[in-house]
Amino acid sequence: MLKAFIRTLLLLALLLAPASPAAANGPDGGVNPCAVRDICIIVTEPGGTADPGGGSGGTSGGSDGGVQMCAWNGQQWPCWDDDLGWFSTANGCYYHRSDPQPPAGDPSWEGHDPADGAVYEVNCRQTGDTLTPLPPQFFAQPPGGPPPPDRPYDLGMKALGMIHFDAPELHAAPAGTAVVGVPVWLWYAKSKTSSGPQSATAQGRTMHVTATAVLRTVHWDTGDGSPGADCAGPGTPYVPGTGADVQPPCGHTYRSTSAGAQDQTLYLTARAVWRVVAVRSDTGAQVFAVDYAVTTDVPLPLKVAEVQALN
Repeated sequence: MLKAFIRTLLLLALLLAPASPAAANGPDGGVNPCAVRDICIIVTEPGGTADPGGGSGGTSGGSDGGVQMCAWNGQQWPCWDDDLGWFSTANGCYYHRSDPQPPAGDPSWEGHDPADGAVYEVNCRQTGDTLTPLPPQFFAQPPGGPPPPDRPYDLGMKALGMIHFDAPELHAAPAGTAVVGVPVWLWYAKSKTSSGPQSATAQGRTMHVTATAVLRTVHWDTGDGSPGADCAGPGTPYVPGTGADVQPPCGHTYRSTSAGAQDQTLYLTARAVWRVVAVRSDTGAQVFAVDYAVTTDVPLPLKVAEVQALN
């Protein structure tokens, strides 16, 4: 049930996450915390997901390839759990092959030879959703059959969750106070976790899925009501002595002062959008591709003045 709940949350994030940059209107930024890190766009998900494995009776499953459920004692339980194994509708117990297997002669073999079968861990459902472990048991045949095939989508989402995305740490030049009509250089601290590329791999039972994240674009909300600035990457740090006539690789030119803003200060935010592609190891097929957006944790304050106001 927990895994189904997590899957539901992920799907809600995919459907409901905002596509526009979060705005920051005050010293505290005013950033919507729900927009700081979100999966915002499903680009493509070719091929669908793998079919769930069969249970040990009394099963039901959705047509979307979700977790197959088993009925027992008036409740629904996942027929397979990666940690607990197969669920039995006869007694409400999960059976999972012990790894490692106990040595030959161990009482859990019940007098059998290891070549005759295997020893399984047993955990039984009780009232109140609790699990009670029982002594290991020997079975000549796997209870419930072999483990179900890996679900590439689930492995891809697990790999995505293993990638760390740092929020941009913003910089501007001139710092503190900009001048109307003069380009402002915009950039943020560059690192593997803030500008990539980076990847992670989730290992399944018979395959693995690797998710690779590449920074696509960075949108700056410049706080002045303009469309802002769209940059191909984290930008280039300003080098002291660079002439005012040099156009920055990532920048913005203000057309009015910040006199009318709160505290006469504008607050800049940046939204970095990564393209994450998940690929399965057995066929090389793409599992999914998503855009993953990360917004600044701390807005950058900036005043904008006329040239004569600086004298």
